[in-house]
Amino acid sequence: MTEKYGVYNFENDPYNYVIKTFCNKWKTYIIRGISYDGTTRFSRFTKQLPISEKVLTTTLKQLEADGIIQRTVYPEVPVRVEYSLTDIGKSILPILDILYDWGWKRMKNLGIEIDPLGEMWHGYREKDNSIMDNPFKKK
Repeated sequence: MTEKYGVYNFENDPYNYVIKTFCNKWKTYIIRGISYDGTTRFSRFTKQLPISEKVLTTTLKQLEADGIIQRTVYPEVPVRVEYSLTDIGKSILPILDILYDWGWKRMKNLGIEIDPLGEMWHGYREKDNSIMDNPFKKK
């Protein structure tokens, strides 16, 4: 249902469109993760993010429907599925970089500990495969 306030139509506002398209708990991580890897498989996300398979599946379908990622199925046994960014998805990266950079600097100024995996994805930390492959392992 479209809510109208005089001439203003909240549903057709670009902020609202942007927020619905790529701003939820997981979409930014998925977009950045695919960007970092080039192409990514489903299992990579389940290893790197504390996300259920159901939520991951739903989120990937939403990103695909919005034209941000593409899903490629390889007819192998077992079937291999890879996700990559479309040109539209790649166009979001500079926006996400600005948001991340602002958050990173603010957290540093406040003395808040920053996630190492995110720092690797954004170039603030050298790649460490032991963290990349199992970020939930206790040190």
